[in-house]
Amino acid sequence: MLRRHFLQFATGSLALLSTSSVVMAAEDSPPTLQTHIIAMTDDMIYDPKVITIAPGDTVRWLNIGKMGHSVTAYENELPEGASYWASGDLTSENETRNKYPIGDITGGESYSHTFEIEGEYGYFCIPHESIQMTGKVIVQEGGASLATSSSSTSKTSDQFGSNLPGGSVGGAFAAVGILLTGISVLLIFASDLYSFIMGDPETRPKSARIIAFFVGVAGLLLLLFMIGTLILS
Repeated sequence: MLRRHFLQFATGSLALLSTSSVVMAAEDSPPTLQTHIIAMTDDMIYDPKVITIAPGDTVRWLNIGKMGHSVTAYENELPEGASYWASGDLTSENETRNKYPIGDITGGESYSHTFEIEGEYGYFCIPHESIQMTGKVIVQEGGASLATSSSSTSKTSDQFGSNLPGGSVGGAFAAVGILLTGISVLLIFASDLYSFIMGDPETRPKSARIIAFFVGVAGLLLLLFMIGTLILS
């Protein structure tokens, strides 16, 4: 009986020690470092414009458009102790400006930089600085959740709507409006044409409806062209 109690006590102690060691190992393990994506678009913007990350995280700037862009740090906006950085890996802002297009990031290409020192890092695109293509990376303990700090490169619908009133929602409504208008015009014209062919001369297609028909077709072709452009880009 005494031996059995001793074995139970020993087994329980080993289990407790094992659990404690796992908890301590989990507490001592370093936080998982993240890579955050910033998209560069043909709208001449960084998306997102401002991002918050943790020390040791990496930011990757990905050009999802066709225009070339640069990622160039403002030298006077570097935290104390931080080294200069820019696409092209030159050593100063002045040199990076003077030697552009060295550091140009073409469509489909990217540039990455890992931030170790806390602080705020302002940066810009050399060819589009005059139209305010600028951004900021904020590095602080804890950083930000991946959901709020990273940008997905699959936001095709947002890109489509960004050039239209109302943003992506406006773009969606515009697309639906064009589609419904085109379908309505086609149905009206097809109905008149069918009646005329079947022998009712009073319903022959009027010139106004013929014009509306071609306008509707043009609208549908424009919509298909916009969708095709977005898919190919």
